[in-house]
Amino acid sequence: MAGIYIHIPFCKQACHYCNFHFSTSLKSKDFLVNAIAEEIFLKSKINKEKIETIYFGGGTPTLLDISDFEMFHFFCVRFEFFIYKSQEFFLFF
Repeated sequence: MAGIYIHIPFCKQACHYCNFHFSTSLKSKDFLVNAIAEEIFLKSKINKEKIETIYFGGGTPTLLDISDFEMFHFFCVRFEFFIYKSQEFFLFF
């Protein structure tokens, strides 16, 4: 079984040691959330492997609203992309 990592590039502050892409501004949060949902839809058309785990990292994924994660889950279930019985969602921050 496979897993997928979704990078959430928002942070409360810049860390001096971080080399990842990030932003301390949430101005583009809604645009990014919609883009991730669209990518889930597009990838579901070509990926036929069952996904066991979805990892959210970044940045600080907890800066997203619960409704954002609910939308990701809705898209995952609706487009049958992540259909393994014991789905797991992990937040890394």
